[in-house]
Amino acid sequence: MKILVLGASGHIGARLLERLRATHWAIATGASRRMKNDTNWLEIDSRDPRELAQSLKGFDAVVNCVAGDAASIAGGARALVQAALQADCRRIVHLSTMSVYGRAEGSVREDALPDPSLGWYGRAKCEAEAAMRDFVQHGGEAVLLRPGCVFGPGSQLWVGRIGRWLQAGRLGDLGVAGDGWANLVHVDDVCQALLLALQLPMAHGEMPVFNLAAPDSPRWNEYFVDLALEIKATPVHRISRRQLQLDAWVCGPPLKAAERALKLLGNHSVKLPDALPPGLLGLWSQHIHLDTQAAGSRLGVQWTPYPDGLRDSAQWFCATAATGQTTLDNMICTP
Repeated sequence: MKILVLGASGHIGARLLERLRATHWAIATGASRRMKNDTNWLEIDSRDPRELAQSLKGFDAVVNCVAGDAASIAGGARALVQAALQADCRRIVHLSTMSVYGRAEGSVREDALPDPSLGWYGRAKCEAEAAMRDFVQHGGEAVLLRPGCVFGPGSQLWVGRIGRWLQAGRLGDLGVAGDGWANLVHVDDVCQALLLALQLPMAHGEMPVFNLAAPDSPRWNEYFVDLALEIKATPVHRISRRQLQLDAWVCGPPLKAAERALKLLGNHSVKLPDALPPGLLGLWSQHIHLDTQAAGSRLGVQWTPYPDGLRDSAQWFCATAATGQTTLDNMICTP
């Protein structure tokens, strides 16, 4: 099977490409906007349907791991559907997100109605899923995966910045503000699900959807304390709601603006503290619990135990932690 991985320079895409190339049944090519010194690599603008259609010729399937802004996510998905139909690429495996469930709480199955109310990211992901439904209606095959929070080695979002906030005393035990379910899923389990989805037998007109989160994933407070202990960011602080709000709403916007300015200037030497997005405050207290029975029973995903995922996440963090970050963090965003 010839497979193209879009977004192959990202955290999940890069890991998936390695796994595909280790199989006996897949011939995998990576693609992103950035060229790599790799004979099996394509430099593609994923928002350009003509460029995509040309690149997809001869491929049996494409895995969409594209991240980025709303145009890259939603516009890229629409361009991909148009290109795949034109190039006769039969199957798309699309990496979506639990954010499509919006503010839902309780146990959530895949048949829950999408809710794009959480902001641009959730809205863009809902639009991307709608594009996949259009692909199926026009005769294509699509499988949707909705992971929770992807941790493990290489996860800057759910290991890297969390670890830095813990080291700086900006994160810890949040009390009721951290009682939501974390819905953690190991990056290797996401890649396993993607591999299985590429080979999944499907009925005509069907579009299977699978939630991805480890059944033993803890609540956020437990994860924060466990990770802090593993990376020796102790003592673990009790963080008040006021401190969280100050960090997110007062310190966050200027940090984000400074980050954008440095990026525009091409200055990569200055290491700023990670801005705390206000949206995380809602996520950490949201009592949403992904029902993942379908991923286990139909796909056959074998979940990485939480203690194992925690351990290799911490090992990766300690091996790659940037020096000097904590000092900068402690200079700001404290009450």
